[in-house]
Amino acid sequence: MAAELQDIPRLALGGASVPIPQSASPGAAPPARVMLLDLNWKQTSYVAAALADSGMAITLLTTLRPDNIGLSHYCTQIQTPHPRSPGYVSFLRQQIASDQPDLLIPLCEPIIELLWDLDPPLGVPIYPAMTEHQRNILGDRRKFYERAAALGIAVPPWLPVRGATDLEDAARRFGYPFVLRGTRGLAGSQVRIVGAEQEAAVALDELKSRSPGQPFAQAFVKGRRHLVGGFLLDGEAIRLFAQETVAMDPALTGPSTRVRACADETLIRDARTLFADLRWSGMACVEFIRDERGRFILMEMNPRPWAALEVAERSGAQICRAFAESLAGRAVAPRQRYRLGGSQVVLEGFLKARRRGRGILSMFLTLALRDWLDCARAVPWRRPWLALYVLRRLYRELA
Repeated sequence: MAAELQDIPRLALGGASVPIPQSASPGAAPPARVMLLDLNWKQTSYVAAALADSGMAITLLTTLRPDNIGLSHYCTQIQTPHPRSPGYVSFLRQQIASDQPDLLIPLCEPIIELLWDLDPPLGVPIYPAMTEHQRNILGDRRKFYERAAALGIAVPPWLPVRGATDLEDAARRFGYPFVLRGTRGLAGSQVRIVGAEQEAAVALDELKSRSPGQPFAQAFVKGRRHLVGGFLLDGEAIRLFAQETVAMDPALTGPSTRVRACADETLIRDARTLFADLRWSGMACVEFIRDERGRFILMEMNPRPWAALEVAERSGAQICRAFAESLAGRAVAPRQRYRLGGSQVVLEGFLKARRRGRGILSMFLTLALRDWLDCARAVPWRRPWLALYVLRRLYRELA
């Protein structure tokens, strides 16, 4: 990692201050009590810590068992049923009645989608407050691709798939391998790369049971994954961070385990165009594949913090801090500035990938010196309580 923060070229947005996000009614006071709704994602701890440091009282509802030492320094944790279980909504209503939060922030797609059409509503402002237009675009990847193509952003060729005849058409048009996708996705759960007729038929049956809309086929794009994530207000980038995936697990569709910061102008411009068109507020990320001709081909947008957020934080992008300060009602000047340098591990994902198929002792013995050093650098030592939580969570996940 380079020693100095670097301003990312040609991304200056001026020095205007930015007010509180429009999460509550106009003129409302900044939230004092915030409830985070999560599955069990590690990046949520960075968000919770930043919000707590900005003076808010945080309650985290998550499927994970509470951590009573490290994370408890930043938030109260309450273990919930899984969001897809029948009892989740009633449990959530009870907690809202008990805690009386000023604001709800869902941090993963299953909960975001659950809250979209909840009837009766929860009676608490939700951030971000998504418009019908945003829901329509983000709720159906086919519409998302159509919108992006209209903005001049490259998307993979695709076609709808209803059955065997359409699979044959996809094979003729794209060749093998090609990709089958559901209309929504979560960490690759609705993505299948198929290499033969029978494999495609099985994958289509699986996706029909998972996808809320009609699955579709698209050309397989060979290349490296890139991502641009950040914090935005009404489509304006307040903080951005761009990364290139160096390694992922599982290969091709799994989460990144090593990434490096990058600053490609075309990549960042395309991401900013999408964010601006949606007038997005909150955290989000956009994924691309850089193909063999050097073009950035759009894959997806996720309306939440992403798995490698920790790398952005280590690189000095200050995304979580900007988000928290803005939510607390303090002015935040737009800025894209972070360190460029070599690859960094996404700590938990990296070690879990190395652990797969091995005992924990065998895993540690196979780590090279560079891996040990990179893992040590990935722990947020400057925030001891957060570091303690990260280490305790690692032990729990790897043991």
